[in-house]
Amino acid sequence: MVDFAGWALPVSYPDLSHVESHHHTRKGVSIFDVSHMLQLHIHGKDRIKFIESILVADVESLAVNTGTLSLMTTEEGGIIDDCIVHKSSAGFLNLVCNAGCAEKDLAHITERSQAAISAGLDVTVEVKPKHSLIAVQGPKMSQFCSKVFRTISHSCISTTQPWWTCGGYRVGLLGADTLEKMVSRSRYQMVRQWS
Repeated sequence: MVDFAGWALPVSYPDLSHVESHHHTRKGVSIFDVSHMLQLHIHGKDRIKFIESILVADVESLAVNTGTLSLMTTEEGGIIDDCIVHKSSAGFLNLVCNAGCAEKDLAHITERSQAAISAGLDVTVEVKPKHSLIAVQGPKMSQFCSKVFRTISHSCISTTQPWWTCGGYRVGLLGADTLEKMVSRSRYQMVRQWS
């Protein structure tokens, strides 16, 4: 275990070398607890206009319940961090940022949201510290998740499990098919039992 942004993260497992662990995910499927990531919900009728002012993604054109990898930029276009934005059918945007940049990212988002509010935009940023984030990654992700999910389309996930209170989002990270799902910490033990 190593300390990473205040979280204890495993860097190796007793039954697999680093290379074997890498190949296990790239050739099969692995489940990752990525709860150390900064997780935010962006609310308000101007949430898309706001998020498009800080990300390079065309969030307006995203279908509901889909997500995309994007870049958070300065007003001059410099890159601050990469992140994932998900357009939820529940009327908010879900934003996931890197834990190592969480403090910097949150400061930037807070500053920009306060400026947006001062300019008359209806936007609220909600940090989700009591949520866990689970990633299922690898080419056999769909096959593995078919035990749990009714449908696995390009980006929209529907579920049959009660602890998945809403759909997850499917993205390709690091060249691998990936499903990410935010769950409340109170339901996290149910996810661990499933995995």
